[in-house]
Amino acid sequence: MFVDSDGSRSTRGTSLETELEFDQWNESACEHESGVYVRRPIGNVSLVGMLREQLNTNEMGEDFPILLGHVLYNGTHGGDSVSMELMPQLREEVSKLFKVRCNEPRTEAFLRGFEKTMQALCIDVETLDRPICF
Repeated sequence: MFVDSDGSRSTRGTSLETELEFDQWNESACEHESGVYVRRPIGNVSLVGMLREQLNTNEMGEDFPILLGHVLYNGTHGGDSVSMELMPQLREEVSKLFKVRCNEPRTEAFLRGFEKTMQALCIDVETLDRPICF
């Protein structure tokens, strides 16, 4: 067993039996479900698409390469992460989100919720010294 670059527990098992045994162990190896300390949902596929569209169509779209390329690029993530090396740039992008405004009140509310979630994730990364995983 080892800690992978995304902060998760992993194994270099070479057999299906070893991998299955590890998966069963990993599920309850600590008090946190599957070893996940904190969960902060961003939204469903539609919401992620709407957020991506808002940042892309905004004149500031080029200011969000990490958010658009690593967080909102897809509404379904499985095993993706934002590395620790990208966190300073991500924190800078998150600090610029307040400048983005939407004309539609409901869309604006979703964007503000996303901003708060990302701010909390950035604090979690600093506190835990672990990358963001999806």
